[in-house]
Amino acid sequence: MFAKPLPRKRGAAVAVAAATGMLLATAPAAQAAPDNCTISSGSSLSSLCTSGTGQHRIHAVLNPLDPRLPQRVVLGNWAPVGQASVASNPWGAAYVVNAWVDRTD
Repeated sequence: MFAKPLPRKRGAAVAVAAATGMLLATAPAAQAAPDNCTISSGSSLSSLCTSGTGQHRIHAVLNPLDPRLPQRVVLGNWAPVGQASVASNPWGAAYVVNAWVDRTD
C-alpha cells in the first residue's frame, strides 16, 4: 500500500493571513477622549471640548437654596467634540460647589 500524501496547508495559511490582513485594514481609527475642555457657569452650566474624539458632558454639584436640603447633582447632555453640553442651573453661579467634565471616547 502506498501512503497518501499529506494535505497541503499552505493554502489554509494564506487564507488565514489574508483574513488577518483584512481585519487589520478595517480596524477603527484610534480614539482619544475629548480634551481642551472649558466650563462656563451662570444661569446654566456648560462644557465645551475642542480636541479629541468621543463625547463629553457637564457634571456639577449645587448647594440648595435651603441649607437643610441635600446638594443637587446636575448633568448636561452628552455632546460631541466641538458642541456644548448644557445643564440648567436654577440657582445661579454662587450655588455651584463643584463642576467638572465627564468624558468618553
